[in-house]
Amino acid sequence: MNKVDGATAESHLGRTTVRKVATRLMWFVMTLYFLAILDRGNISFAALQMNKDLGLNAEMFGIAVGIMYLTYSMFEIPSNLILHRYGARVTLTRIAMLWGLATVLMAFTQGPLSLYMFRGFLGFAESGLFPGVMLLLSLWFPFSYRARYNAMFNYAVPISYIFASLISGAILELNGTFGLAGWKWLFILEGIPPILLGLIGAFYLTDRPHQATWLTVEERDWLVGALERDASATGVVHGEGVLKTILNPMVLLFGLCNFGLFCGLASLFPWLPQIIKTFGLPASQVGVVTAIPPIAGLIGMIALSRHSDHLGERFYYASMTFIIAASGFAIAAFATTPTWIIAGFMVANVGVYGTQAIFWTIPQSYLSRQSAPGAIGLVGTLGSIGGATIPVIIGRAKDNSDGYTIGFLVVSAALLFAAILVQVARVRLVENERSGESTRHKVV
Repeated sequence: MNKVDGATAESHLGRTTVRKVATRLMWFVMTLYFLAILDRGNISFAALQMNKDLGLNAEMFGIAVGIMYLTYSMFEIPSNLILHRYGARVTLTRIAMLWGLATVLMAFTQGPLSLYMFRGFLGFAESGLFPGVMLLLSLWFPFSYRARYNAMFNYAVPISYIFASLISGAILELNGTFGLAGWKWLFILEGIPPILLGLIGAFYLTDRPHQATWLTVEERDWLVGALERDASATGVVHGEGVLKTILNPMVLLFGLCNFGLFCGLASLFPWLPQIIKTFGLPASQVGVVTAIPPIAGLIGMIALSRHSDHLGERFYYASMTFIIAASGFAIAAFATTPTWIIAGFMVANVGVYGTQAIFWTIPQSYLSRQSAPGAIGLVGTLGSIGGATIPVIIGRAKDNSDGYTIGFLVVSAALLFAAILVQVARVRLVENERSGESTRHKVV
């Protein structure tokens, strides 16, 4: 076999192996994230009835949204370290079953304090899911495939919001059935599926490529070899021990970028149904209109992530998508008509979801295997703090001004700052590599 034939065979083997891995893994992690986003965001539609029943103002609702991210952030690093040590099968299935239980418990909310308590439990239960899956995907997909499969995983976010928008209004119509409020039905019916999925995952998931009996020996060898080559070829951030890793300046920089990203993520959906409700629409039509921005986000994410993979470019793309997201929130902040509000949220969805897919390829690819569990956990933690903070800021600003302008402008500013930080990371990492200075020795 000549070199050309060998390279062709290698290329065919690689494509076949990656497709097989994707077929086996992606449906599960996408369904997992779909249900997580559904249960994280169902409070947005529950608010249409729940806020009145529980006597919540905008700031109280913002606290309820944000407290989930706060408890989520507190346990991300331990959860990721557990996943690295004991594997995805134990960690992700435990997360799914616990957050399903937490969602069902939300139906027993009696007032603001119990709402905060159950939402806090939801954050604790779900803690480590996203960074855990980002770590998992980095263990299964070579660098050249990573953005598209990060994006595929993140398709679950807009798809979940689209589904939630279309189904939640109908569930709220169950109001009074068997003596339960519609918002209680929402939590019960959407809390049971992740418990069932967790039980399936306990028997289905495989932790590492070398354990994959569903791959041939040739496919396993190719995949392990490709991942090893990526690890040795890419400038990486090393750390000796968890504390040294999480205090690494580059890891903190990645975390601050994720802080800005989460400010956008946590602001896309919680307020939109309430804003659209002011148009005078019934709950069923509120759901249909609310589905429009995440549809735009899904299309944008697919296009941007595939183009990023095609060019092999991450840093400029991530900055660009951050700027698109910031522009969308700025449009929404100053919008005075329903059309411009929806247009602003469509642009914001494209930018935020595009960033979610592309940005995470950077820490995935510039962290060593030893550093990745703790480092990705910290990046997720700092992001979640953004998610915990911004809903309270938006809620308080709305109570004080009876509008969302100030709150959405704060979100826009956070996203623009993150776009700048991505370029700081590019200079520190990429330029050092080009000058021949190994990042693994420069950044410790």
